[in-house]
Amino acid sequence: IPVYTDGGGAFTYDFDGVTPFITIERANEITQFAFDQWNAVETSTFEAQVVGTIESVTGIADVTGANAHEIYGVENGYGFFVNYDTDGSIVEDFFGASKETLLGVAFPEWYDEINGEITEATAVINGWNVYATDTDGSRVAGVFTHEFGHAINLSHSEVNGDIFSNSLYRHAGPRRCETPDPDAYEQIETMFPFVSHGTDLGKAMSTVNLTDDKVAISNIYPTPEYAASFGSITGVVTIKDGKTPYSGINVIARNVNDWFYDAVSAQSGDQTQGKVGPDGRFTINGLTPGEEYVIYINGISGGGYPTTPTRLLSEGEYWNEAESNDPATDASCDATPIVAEAGVTKTADIVFNGYLDGVQYTPIVAAYLTDMAKNGKSSAGILGSTAFKWDENKNITVLNPDVIKGSFVRMNRNGQVMTVQADFDGDGLQQAALFDWQGSKNGRLVNLGDLNGGTCGPDGPAGRNSSMAIDVDAAGHTVVGFAYIDVDGDGACNSQFKGEIRPFIWTQGKHGGMRMLSDEGAPAFNKYLRADVISGNGEVILGQNGGSAAVAWVNEGPLVDLYGGPHKVREALAVSYDGTRVALSTYKEGPLLWNPFEDEYTDIGSLEWCTDLPFVDFRFGNLCQPNRFCPEGCTDDFIANDLRVGPVSVLPLDMNDEGTVIVGRAGNFFSGVVGAMYVEGMGWMTLKDFFYRQGVAEAFDFPMDNPISISAAGDKLVGGLTGAAFSWHADLTQVYVCRNGRDIATSFPQGAVQHVQKGAELGRCAFID
Repeated sequence: IPVYTDGGGAFTYDFDGVTPFITIERANEITQFAFDQWNAVETSTFEAQVVGTIESVTGIADVTGANAHEIYGVENGYGFFVNYDTDGSIVEDFFGASKETLLGVAFPEWYDEINGEITEATAVINGWNVYATDTDGSRVAGVFTHEFGHAINLSHSEVNGDIFSNSLYRHAGPRRCETPDPDAYEQIETMFPFVSHGTDLGKAMSTVNLTDDKVAISNIYPTPEYAASFGSITGVVTIKDGKTPYSGINVIARNVNDWFYDAVSAQSGDQTQGKVGPDGRFTINGLTPGEEYVIYINGISGGGYPTTPTRLLSEGEYWNEAESNDPATDASCDATPIVAEAGVTKTADIVFNGYLDGVQYTPIVAAYLTDMAKNGKSSAGILGSTAFKWDENKNITVLNPDVIKGSFVRMNRNGQVMTVQADFDGDGLQQAALFDWQGSKNGRLVNLGDLNGGTCGPDGPAGRNSSMAIDVDAAGHTVVGFAYIDVDGDGACNSQFKGEIRPFIWTQGKHGGMRMLSDEGAPAFNKYLRADVISGNGEVILGQNGGSAAVAWVNEGPLVDLYGGPHKVREALAVSYDGTRVALSTYKEGPLLWNPFEDEYTDIGSLEWCTDLPFVDFRFGNLCQPNRFCPEGCTDDFIANDLRVGPVSVLPLDMNDEGTVIVGRAGNFFSGVVGAMYVEGMGWMTLKDFFYRQGVAEAFDFPMDNPISISAAGDKLVGGLTGAAFSWHADLTQVYVCRNGRDIATSFPQGAVQHVQKGAELGRCAFID
């Protein structure tokens, strides 16, 4: 293949904009070096050589953002055209991307429709984005080799690169299995989606030295002997029913004697690219005859692929001879090696682990859920500032983002009313609103108003707001939140220190509307007040004072200062339907239940440090390690600095109607955070432990650290992953207990509590340690 390269004064200039930092001549050397990496693959017929300049073919001496349109979209003739974007103008002015972030663009541009062959390919390399330490261009060379791979029709791949880029969460095998650690940048595949061209990682990715890259080019440009000289593994990836194929999953085969260099990946459905519907088929070629390979599935972390990557709806697992959906008998770390044979294709079908009965765990959306209707049939959420509704029958419905915004999106009991934001008069200032799905054919927006006459409001994630709706009661007739007022008449109304952020209640009806909740009794350090939660019957409202002190109102009465009370309550976010049970997060104690009508507090226990969570101190490490921990608090110094052991701090986030099931987050910044659940009659447990004991393989690989909302009956739960746009739904209607070595299916929570109180253990027998 003839290669033609760009001209100009330099590939990239030094800081003075005059002195060449990397010359055109050096760029041409890097270009040929990159092609030579692909040329050298012995099982491929591909070969490309630099033979001239783009000017010799097109008359354009230097391709820039100003004349790029004369090159792109024009048939320039057979061959490969490499554009050196010296100032980043091609990237920015022609492709509309940022030269700060985009390192290159490459693709096959023209092809012969009759013969199905590429006739012209192109790549632009961003010369402006070269690090000052890369004086000879050996690091940015990784961008050259990678982009040239795309232009000759190679996809991204993930074999080893994700382990280097995200070592805390990625492994050279299923997540929970013990695997070797890579030891050199040279073990990163060239076609990994991300290139760190400011380090030697970029230099390592400039070479084609891994089997994965060699197989990728050989699959497209094979020598006549290729297929007969190597072994292959083919199969179908299906979900846990064993029948439904599943596209977009990474499948990797690793040589047990050469774990990182001799590893090959494929993607389920990559040959049909989603155009035939769900397609779980995969084929891995280029396996060395006589060598043993283990094969496993995992998710893809990022990058573009032939078929859209999809979330792994189960745990990562090896294929083995006992392959099934049963996580008890098909353990994720059990692998059966497959011996490769020249010219022979062996079969390894992979079924997601997961029970068809018991707790059912379902990923919902790549977005944030914020609430679930108490009937358990629908949930609300936001992506950016766009509000949406998820329904178990209708899936996802997105509200009009041009009119409706979401900051705190909550639902009433039946999911027909949602709290949102909207700009009703087009002045750029949004007010608290309700969206009523039953209001008309397309739903109906209800303006809740504000407390300043639409005159001012600060900017927030969803735009400029004069009031913010946060929660709504079961009937959808009462809303609480906060609004802005201009206390000192300076035209601004966002000062936390002047009391310009005030809690409101809004009620429906002729004599309703928005009004301020009482701040009588608020402590002197009050910065701002807001109302966060309302009980189902509308009688109890919970809120925040200054961001770290809990307050409450009962029947719209005077403010109750919970932080200034006997337990220093920091957060109050979970309340029963009738308001008689409020779950509290305290400063030093574990969680408490509070009856606001009787002003009674009840200790409900907590998770325990070193039993449920490691106790980590930033100075002394994990105090649960041998000789580093004592039940009495270790030393007076630890007690003095509140670094003593004891109950784990829990932030309750929601509860069922009766207040007998509570979900929340437990832990702290240093020790980490876990999802937690309290069940009256059984006590506290981590969600990770609960789902593991129930054998929910779909949840094994996720931390389950962010439960959001639970249904009225306590049998459905939604949540997500802290810091990630990912949400899940769990149906707990049927759970298992183990008694006398036998699994017993029962209801949750009542049935489970009754069995446990009679001596059973919560969980399937195979998953109780």
